[in-house]
Formats: sequence, C-alpha cells, structure tokens
Amino acid sequence: MRRRIFLQSVSGAALAAPAMATQQGGRSAGSPSQPAGSGNIRLTEKEYFEGPGFVFLVFHNHNSGMQGGLQLIQKGERLLDSGSLLLTPKGGAARRGSSGSVLRRVVDRERSTATVFGEARGLNLGYQLVCRTDGRRMFVTLKFDHALDWSKIQEAGFHMYLYPPAYFEKSFQGESVTGVFPRRYTGEPVLARSRNILRIAEEDPLAGVCFERSGGELRLEDGRRERTAWFSVVAPIEPDSTATEVEVAITPSIDPRWRRTPVIGISQVGYHPRQPKRAVVELDPREDFNEKMSLFKMSLHGNKELIKAATPKPWGRFFYYKYGVFDFSEVVDPGVYTLDFRGQTAGPVRIDRQVYEQVWRPTLEVFLPVQMCHVAVHEHNRTWHGACHLDDAVQAPENTIGLDGYQQGKHETPFADYEHIPGLNRGGWHDAGDHDLPAGSMAATTLALALAQEEFHPGLDLTTVRLADRQVLLHVPDGEEDLLQQIECGVEGLLASYRAVGHIFAGIIESTSDQYDHTGDPVNITDNLVYDSSLKPGEVAVGRSSKRDDRWAYTNRNTGLQYEAAQTFAAASRVLREKKPALSQECLAAAAKLWEYEQANEPVYAPGSYAPGRGGSFPAYEIAATAELWLTTDDARYQQRLGALFPQVASASPEQFGGGPGWILARLLPKASDAEFRNLVREQATKWKAATEAMEATNPYGIRFPSRLLRPDWKLDSPAQARGDTGKISAWDLQTGGMHHYFFHKHLPDIFDANSLFSAVNFVLGCHPASNTSCVSGVGTNSQLIAYGINRDDWTYIPGGVISGVSLVKPDFIELKNFPYHWYQSEYVIHGAASYIFVVLAAQWLLEHQGPAARA
Repeated sequence: MRRRIFLQSVSGAALAAPAMATQQGGRSAGSPSQPAGSGNIRLTEKEYFEGPGFVFLVFHNHNSGMQGGLQLIQKGERLLDSGSLLLTPKGGAARRGSSGSVLRRVVDRERSTATVFGEARGLNLGYQLVCRTDGRRMFVTLKFDHALDWSKIQEAGFHMYLYPPAYFEKSFQGESVTGVFPRRYTGEPVLARSRNILRIAEEDPLAGVCFERSGGELRLEDGRRERTAWFSVVAPIEPDSTATEVEVAITPSIDPRWRRTPVIGISQVGYHPRQPKRAVVELDPREDFNEKMSLFKMSLHGNKELIKAATPKPWGRFFYYKYGVFDFSEVVDPGVYTLDFRGQTAGPVRIDRQVYEQVWRPTLEVFLPVQMCHVAVHEHNRTWHGACHLDDAVQAPENTIGLDGYQQGKHETPFADYEHIPGLNRGGWHDAGDHDLPAGSMAATTLALALAQEEFHPGLDLTTVRLADRQVLLHVPDGEEDLLQQIECGVEGLLASYRAVGHIFAGIIESTSDQYDHTGDPVNITDNLVYDSSLKPGEVAVGRSSKRDDRWAYTNRNTGLQYEAAQTFAAASRVLREKKPALSQECLAAAAKLWEYEQANEPVYAPGSYAPGRGGSFPAYEIAATAELWLTTDDARYQQRLGALFPQVASASPEQFGGGPGWILARLLPKASDAEFRNLVREQATKWKAATEAMEATNPYGIRFPSRLLRPDWKLDSPAQARGDTGKISAWDLQTGGMHHYFFHKHLPDIFDANSLFSAVNFVLGCHPASNTSCVSGVGTNSQLIAYGINRDDWTYIPGGVISGVSLVKPDFIELKNFPYHWYQSEYVIHGAASYIFVVLAAQWLLEHQGPAARA
C-alpha cells in the first residue's frame, strides 16, 4: 500500500476531499437562494465550525494520506484541505513543505475561536493558527511568536489545498487575472497572482469559494508536477519582512435552503431472490423520513409496475446523517427494478438467481493476472505490462528503514549488502499501485484463493498462464483452471525466499523514491539485469549489469509471518495435490519445516509495515498454522500442540477468538472428537456471536463497523491523532470477516446465520454511506472507475479491482472520492481481490444450496 505523500502540511497531512460518487449535489427548498456567503456559521461542541451545508474542521484529522489540517466541507464535499503553516527552511529538502509540528488545539467558546498552537522544528519558533467566524466567513490568522530569521527560511506563509477534480475547468479570478483550472499539469506552477482577493469557481454554487487578504498577495498554485499533488492557495509573507501575522478570510457558498440529495444505498449487482433486500437511505440531518419510497418493476413492454411503496423506516443518526431502511425482501420475482425516492432513482436493480455468477470473474480473469509480477500480461492487442523485475533481488543493507515501512536489521542470510539473491524473480503479485511483493499480503491472498477453490471449485478457464515463458494472455483458455494458476503464482512467490534461505522474507520493494513513485509500465523500473558489483560503471555482461537498480529484499525472520506462510502452504498443498503434485508436496514440506523451526526456537517479531505483530500473549498465528496443518495431515503432533494451546484459547477475548483463529478452529469441528475442544470452540463462538451482533447493531448497514471509528478521538493530543489514523473502514476487512463468517456458519449453523456474509457483500457492492458506488471496478451498474492500481496515473480502472472504499473524516463525515491517489479510499490490493472472490462465491453457494436466508 502506498503511504508516502508529497506536500506535507503542519499536521503531516497533505490534501483531501470527498466525492459523493453518485447522487451528489443537492437541492434548495423554499424560496430562492440567499446570496453566496449568507448563513450562520457557529463553533460546535466538537470544536469545528458549522453552518448550513458547511463544515470547517480544525486539525481534527492528522493523516499523511492527504487528510488533515484545516479542512472545508461545502454542500457535502470536502473541497479544501490541509490548511496550515507553510514554512520551508533554506537548504532543506528538495520538496517544498513544512517543518512545523502541531501541539494542541484551544477553544474559546465565548469568543468563538479555535486556536492551534505549533512550533517550527529546529527554528526556535512558535506559531498559532487562530480560526474564527463572523457568521458568514471564516478567518484564519497565522501568528508567529516573533519575527522570522530569513537567513534560515526560504519561504513562509499560510497555504490551503484545493481538491483538483472539484475545480477542473472551473474559473478563477483575481484583481487583474482570470483563468480556468487545467485538467492536466501544464508546466506552470503558478496559475495566478492577485492582491487582496481570489475568487474560485464563482459559476458553481457547489464549489464556489472566495479567499481575501487585506493588502497582501494571494497565489494560486498548481503543484501537480508531483502527480499526487493538488492545487493550492498561498498567502506568503514577503521575504525579509518583519511581519509576524497573515490573515486570510474564506467565504464559502452557503445557501440555508440547500439540502443534500438523498443517497439510496443498494447492491449495484442486485439480489438473489432468497437473500434479504434492504435499501439504506442516507438523508440530510435537517430532514425527516416523511415521504414514501417506490419500488418499480420494469417490463419488456416499456411500462413500469409499482410493486411496493412505503416510507423508509427511520434508523436514526449515524455520524452526521440520518438513515432509514426500505425493506423489500418479500419481493422475489426475477426481473429488473428501480427504487425512487425524492426525485432520486437507484438502479436498475436485478433480482435473479444468477446475480452472483459473473461478478467475481473480472477479479480472477483481469485484476489478479494484471497484478502478476515477473511476467508480461497481454489482453489481445493491449499490453498491460511487460515482464518486469527479472533482476530480483539484492539483499537490503543492514540496519535500514526503507520505503513503505520495510525495515532490515542484522543479516540472517549468507548474503552481503546489495548481493544478488538468486531465485526471487518468480511468482507473486504487485500488491497495489506500488510494485512491492509483501509476503504477508501474498500469504493472505493465496490462502483465500486456496479456500475458495477447496470450497466452491469454480473450474473457470479463460486465461493462459505460461510461467516458464513469462507470458500471461487474458481471455485465452489454456486447459488449466485459472484459480489454481493464481494459487500457484502465490506459492511460487512465497517459496522463492524459502528456497533461498529456509524462511520467508518480509518482502521485496524498490530501493529509491524515484523507482517507488514510478507510474506506467513497471518493466521500465529496472534494467532487468542482475546487479554485479564486479562490473565497471556502465558495463553489461550476460544477464548482468553494473547498474544497482535492483529491488531490495528485506530478509529478517518474523515468527508471525512464518506461521502465516505455513498455514497458507498447508491449505495450498491440498488444492494443488491433484494437478500439481510436486508443488503440493513442496508446499506441505515447507509448511512443516517452518512450523518445526518456530516450535524449536524463540519467537522473533521483526518490525515492518507488513509484518504480523506479536498480538500480545495470544498466539493467533501459531494456532492458525497448527490447525491448518492438522487439517491437512491428520498428524497427531499438531493435535497435541493445539491441546497445549487450549488455555490461551479459553482465556481469549471474543475479539481475539473471532477476529483471530476462531474460524479455523471451527473448521476442525468435523474431525475433532475431543469433547473439551468441541465445547471450548462452541463456548467461545457463542461469545463471538454476541459481540458481532453488538457491532452490527451500531449502524444501519448491519456490518461490523470498526470500533475505533465509532467514537473517533479527534483531540490533537490523542493516540489516534499521533498514529495518523486515516479513518479507513475497509471493504477488504469486511470481506475477510465475511469469509471467516462463512466457516462459522457452515460449522455452527445453530449459532450463526448467513446474514452477516450477505451484509458484507452488499456493502462492498454499493450499500454503504456517502454514495452507492460499487467498490469493485467495472462490476455493478455504478462502480468506482477511477482507482489506484498500477494504472494510478491514468485516471481509469482495472476490471475486478476492489478498492478499500469509504472512510471517515473525523469526527462525523464519511466520504468516498473519485480520485486515483487516495490510497486509503481508492486503492486496490491483492488480498482484497482474493477475499472478494471468496465471499461472492460463498454467497452464491449458500443461496443456491441452503434454504431461504434467515431474517434478523
């Protein structure tokens, strides 16, 4: 996952804003709109400013992924972000930014001010950002404790970022300049300079905003030379000036009669006749559910038949908005339907037994093959990418903190710094929009695919995979099951490091920022020739070069990761046994050896972005690996070790059990005759069921909403602020939970019904807050078509890629943006693809092979 960003603000954030991907905008009720800027902005109990359709956040978020600082939400859209100190020291980093640190926020309710205190690191300089309102405008005053020492400072002032898609081809006006925001970067970093005033998008009542500064310059800048950057407004302090204050007035477009358009949350692929069908309506908090929603069935003859009309049942407030539920589960006739409410139409919505038969295929047939590393991927006359990273990989140097959180400690391999480790240029997938091969992600992906194959046997063959030739051909059958070929890709990527040194590496990633930031075909990131230090500069030998551009392998052993890989190998060995017996045997042997080594040695938890943590005293990874090996081999030693771990299972919290290895232990029930074990699993599963019901009752969607977000800690001195929590809700986690729930339901059907699985699938496919966009690109009537994969600079999508989805802008605002650079919303990852395949196949199987879904 891509975590590095550019243009950092004081809070460590950069820019951000939401796009209600469908049904955005709104309407005005009653008499004509009042003039722009009219309204009644006030300071709320949660220490942000609010007016009709307007919110101004004051460092409530602290995320390095373009979300933080001063943030302006207008008519449901986060338009301005990361307002903060701009201070660039001389001789500092090449990239412009801030050297400020935020310390605290102080609110004076009598004066209706919110003041952020900070300090400029290394300059012995304190500052304040004072925010206040006169009811229709926001005033931001940057105050320094004393005059600036310009011998140390290159530039200083206040800046705030503008979300680019909201302003593409919209106007800007200054005192002596006009223009239109360009869709692509033109090479001009400064779009306009104006004294006193900059008016933005005056023609658009949704996005219009005005900046004013008395007697000083305002600059409109375009920072998109760095692709992830945004437009910005800068109020600079003149170099060598003794001034210690800058004040900017921000006038939003406020219409007290504006109301946000309702969002009708539905599954964009439709519903199986047997499953629950609930449309969840998101409503402006100033309105009530006093009108009916209508369900129409379309006909072959061109007319619509009213099937049901009822007022959505009010659910209550969830964060900022009101919610209501329109239940039409009793409608089972196959056909195409629409849902109408207050002038909004959702649909077409299919009801059909085949709704899930096709919707997982783009993920298997396009997304996962496109993400494959070390091969060229062709789709007829299109080349998705060439055979890349054939020079993988060299040993990362000792005691290095690398990109994306990777860390290398003391060497545990026979290889020296920068020495080539042979055999690593096989298998694996690029994790996301960046091109690393994280072992934890590959293990989770391969495990989900293996279990999908074992449970559902989809048997599809539409892709040719020739690993020996490093060629993949989409939509060309080759006589082999595509799911098995993807499982093989995963285990080959994991076995590569095991074959080299006997344990699983944390991962492989680029060594420089320029490589990491590369967009376009990854075949061009390296020269695909193995680095050889014995060659002279510029020299090339057979398959080798003197260019040290090879990716780095981070090789420290991590106990949790070894157990995770052992579990994956054990599961993969079962499904590969018939078609790939040699590979199956190698997987099982590797699983056993990894498990044996960890049993005989002290655990080691090497730090790293993707490394499994210790998890306290609860040995979740060990339990999972041991259980999977027992399932695979029936070897008594694994059963005995599980017995020794019973006390930890018995003392585990419901969250440790259910969010950890509980689902794997449930899979052991058919073969476990030990009454103590069976009773223990049932007892803990019952507690987990109660915990899941409590979680699902917290929101109108019936999903297990992350508990950390239900009471978001937006104080500046809070642990969440220190971590830089993105507010990510994560469709991927919901899918993984749905996969686990399938096994709880399968083996303990008297405790667990199937509804939690269906709710997770519906959420991912569009029944979620902020919009009704399917999180699976190209799947469903309305889906995310600008997303963050290896295509991230193309403003397009990879069919079947699954984005993370909606996220929370603390404290109250859930959003989903149509923007390719928000890794915490619109990024694809491989394990999200694999768990999606599993839950959709599971939903289809349950609905076709079991009775009607139970109603809650």
